[in-house]
Amino acid sequence: MLKYTILAIIIITVSSCSSSNFDFDPGACPRAAIMEGSESSSFNGLKIELNRTVMICEYNVRKKKIDFNVGILGDIIGGNKGIASNIDIPLFIAFIGPNDVVIDKWIKNNTIKVSSKEISSFSIGIENLQSDIMEGRTGSSYKVLIGIQK
Repeated sequence: MLKYTILAIIIITVSSCSSSNFDFDPGACPRAAIMEGSESSSFNGLKIELNRTVMICEYNVRKKKIDFNVGILGDIIGGNKGIASNIDIPLFIAFIGPNDVVIDKWIKNNTIKVSSKEISSFSIGIENLQSDIMEGRTGSSYKVLIGIQK
């Protein structure tokens, strides 16, 4: 009986000291970028430009998931023409994995208030996105691409 107790203690000690995949640190968030570096499109007589992105993320390595929020900064050109007070912009967000494989894609409609200036800036926040990640891959293995859905 003592032999089995000692064996059990040794097995528990060895397994608790061994390295685990749960200790893996995937590093920084994936890079988020506008599809073509900078993208512009016309909506209702206004020119919409997407210029920059920001991203925050949190990894859940045990569930092999990443939760992230994306911010998009851009400009509306031609707002002084009084064409519209609000404009709906459909944006796509694609989570891209290794070898440029699209893991997830979302289309989000966003309403932006148009000011009466020739050029005005806007920001859009898209929250609570979640995608799968592969075990052992770091954040640099992925990217998030954003663009105007046409």
